[in-house]
Amino acid sequence: MNASTGTRQETTVLTGRPVSPGVAHGPAFPRFGQLDRIGPERLAEDQIQAELGRLDSVARAARVSLMRQRESLGQQFTPEQRQVFDTHLKMLEDPVIEADVRDRITKERLRLEDAVKEVYQVYERLFRVVQSEALRSKMSDLRDVALRYLRHCERAEDEDRNRPGDRRGSVMLVRELSLSHLTEALELGVAAIVAEEGSEDSHGAILTQASGLPAVIGVAGLRERAGEGDRILVDAHAGQVLIHPSDEAIAAAMNRGVAEDAPRLRPPVLADGETVRLASAVASVREERVAVRLGIEEVGLYRTELPVIQRQGSPKEAPLVNLYRQVVNNAASVVFRLPDMDSSVDLPEIFPDPERNPALGMRGCRLLFARPEFMRVQLRAILRGGGERPAFVAAPFVTGPSDLERVREAAETVRQELRLAGHDVPHPVRVGAVIETPAAALLGRELLRAADFALVGLDALAQYLLAADRAHPNREVSGLLEDLPPVLLRAVRKLATIADALETPLSVYGGLLLRERALELLVGAGVRSFVLPPSGLAEAAERLDGLDPEEWAGAADRACAAV
Repeated sequence: MNASTGTRQETTVLTGRPVSPGVAHGPAFPRFGQLDRIGPERLAEDQIQAELGRLDSVARAARVSLMRQRESLGQQFTPEQRQVFDTHLKMLEDPVIEADVRDRITKERLRLEDAVKEVYQVYERLFRVVQSEALRSKMSDLRDVALRYLRHCERAEDEDRNRPGDRRGSVMLVRELSLSHLTEALELGVAAIVAEEGSEDSHGAILTQASGLPAVIGVAGLRERAGEGDRILVDAHAGQVLIHPSDEAIAAAMNRGVAEDAPRLRPPVLADGETVRLASAVASVREERVAVRLGIEEVGLYRTELPVIQRQGSPKEAPLVNLYRQVVNNAASVVFRLPDMDSSVDLPEIFPDPERNPALGMRGCRLLFARPEFMRVQLRAILRGGGERPAFVAAPFVTGPSDLERVREAAETVRQELRLAGHDVPHPVRVGAVIETPAAALLGRELLRAADFALVGLDALAQYLLAADRAHPNREVSGLLEDLPPVLLRAVRKLATIADALETPLSVYGGLLLRERALELLVGAGVRSFVLPPSGLAEAAERLDGLDPEEWAGAADRACAAV
């Protein structure tokens, strides 16, 4: 992420990725944690047993505290969302983690606080070496558990011991957004959360979104630029964080907040009179309603993973039907992407065995085919929730036309079962391809001929084409994905040309869309349909309206040649 300094020298603007929309401002409340500092002190031999007893007390207190938070904050979440707390309870009760901490106390004579830190650091070093999605997800949860341990240690090196009332209206600054940070923020009345790192798919991010607390992640340089009590403005619609903002900047941001009476967006029209389609990418009814209030009534991508995570891998059909019925009733049309997840999520019910490289393993369609009942429940819920309306289902992580046909066959089998049971589902399922693998891009003609529609996942396709991890700490790797890479633009241009010839609707989605010149270059490459989160729709509409497609076709040609 980049940072810039405004005309007023004292105002610094940092950018990140919005997790939960909203605008808030207040004094900085740093909570970067203390997991990287291990003290030199060592226990005497006769202190070890007492320290082990302290571990038992702290572990018990951490578990009780988390259970109480789950109950006391219950009104903030649905019953299904509260089950995410159970994942962290399981980690607090994990005998392997506790045994590792005990070993550090008994063998290395570390204080409890330092033993917890060292265990965490061992896992973190492994993560840094392997760089797998599985470890990244587990590290987020393990960090949360480690911080909970420390907060219940009598000698924990807390950064701040102010009473809860002292932090109402502040902006919490953290290294990585976790469930423990969210629960603390809700209890203290914090106005917003900003994180240096993190994933949109982490438990902390998912529940933060559900809570409605404004949050931005991936804000590089936060720790160096913001200090205790600094005035902070968080615009979680735009993904911006201002340090020492002016009164005018605060007023402007607050006025830009998405309100009930927010002006509806007009469909952007290019200079040649062609209309560009904008649709929303959402993961909840709440997000969908924000987009609808903005005038974007088509859901181009509904992410179905949240109920799966909330139900620990086993969502029930009836609640899914009710949820999907709400989604369908709120919108003019909805594309449901079947669950796209890999073993980096902590769901033993679905992924009982760890994988060496989850990003290249059992994910997307592969998981659905390996667990047909899992896919069947989703398809039944989508069809029942949609009723008489046509159902649009996107198949994730496809590698060829045969994947689409298997999903289509499964969907038709489910539809016939429902009809025999008396359900009114008159229309065959429209099955689309999510193009995010090099194989899918190379087989574009065959895939687009077999599909009813297609979605191009820019972020994933870029990572696989360039064999680069956007979260890699070395910019020689992550820097490859900062802008729209020429090879990615070439691939999308080819797909757009084929889709146009075959009259197969094609849309593009992903975080790269809002990068500088990305939307414009993609229009030049022939794309006329974009799917964005609610926080990015207004910017996209403004940038696309009046755009000259011929001018940007030339720019796209030059960009594609810049290899």
